[in-house]
Amino acid sequence: MYKPKETRKEKGFASGTGFFVTDNGYMVTNYHILEDSKEIFTVTTDGSLLKAKFIKGDPANDIALIKINAVTRPLRISEMKGISKGEEVFTLGYPLIAIQGQEQKATFGRVNSLTGYKGDIRFLQIDIPLQPGNSGGPLLNKKGQVVGVVTATLDAVGALKLSGHLPQNVNYAVKSDYIIPLIRDLIPDELKEDKLSKKELTQTIKFLEPSVALVISK
Repeated sequence: MYKPKETRKEKGFASGTGFFVTDNGYMVTNYHILEDSKEIFTVTTDGSLLKAKFIKGDPANDIALIKINAVTRPLRISEMKGISKGEEVFTLGYPLIAIQGQEQKATFGRVNSLTGYKGDIRFLQIDIPLQPGNSGGPLLNKKGQVVGVVTATLDAVGALKLSGHLPQNVNYAVKSDYIIPLIRDLIPDELKEDKLSKKELTQTIKFLEPSVALVISK
């Protein structure tokens, strides 16, 4: 979606989004947000600025695991077998914080395709409006289950050169099946009983907000 390494060189830091997957501070985000960074911080919804430790990464799938020393509320990870083309999805994140502020944003859309750029099976194509800073945020179904990690948007300039047309709202998320191997040892019961399925969407979002945090890399 943008180039964090170049942004860090210009501004001294880059930002993205992450979400907790355990109750003791483990968080999933995009690898490209953290690549070559020297320090990582998170800002939680209560305003706490906490230093994070890089645990491990999966550069090929653009996923990373970091950890803060705090009690956290994890999101539930759902297997991909339960998602369908046309399904309503949403994300929580921190887009363009210098312009839009640091209040967490909820944005909505649908799954357009079960494959990504050039048919890549690791990705979903979605039409949720995304901005720099949304990277690393959870892609959630209406039950509040994570079905992917928001990762990229189709490059408009590149698409224009290749096709002669500007793409409209073509974005991608890494499927949840590629998150599970990274965190399996931490939460062997990652598919535990869902407690959100009967809540209204507005209630679900309010409940989920503390599970998502701003990620800052320096």
